[in-house]
Amino acid sequence: MQKFTRKENFLKANTLNCVPIILKGQAVLIDLRNECTVAGIIDNADGHMNINLIEAVFIDRLQRQHPFEQFLVRERMIRQIQIPPHINVTQEIHDWCKSGCGRPKLKINKKRTYKEKRAQVKHKEILGEIVQKQK
Repeated sequence: MQKFTRKENFLKANTLNCVPIILKGQAVLIDLRNECTVAGIIDNADGHMNINLIEAVFIDRLQRQHPFEQFLVRERMIRQIQIPPHINVTQEIHDWCKSGCGRPKLKINKKRTYKEKRAQVKHKEILGEIVQKQK
């Protein structure tokens, strides 16, 4: 299991930076801010949303394709991540939140902190908004 810093754990739990982590091993299409696109399989992602793709194809503005074995997409370059249609991202995020937002299991005697409770409530609100928009 990958080790994350405290800031990365906070970002995963309180924002949608968890989406690339949830999609690990899936083929995705990422639109970049410079009007280019990258398609590939997510090999690794961190809490800041830096994504490492394997078997990637970089498509430039002129629609020329450039294959890469590995390709790193920095967080600031991401405009949009196209999620594959066979994945129900709402259910995936819901399951991920129920499992503790990617954190190790809590000890039996340890209670959740206020921040952890607030983060889980915020994720449930976001999921509720997504479900309402889908209807």
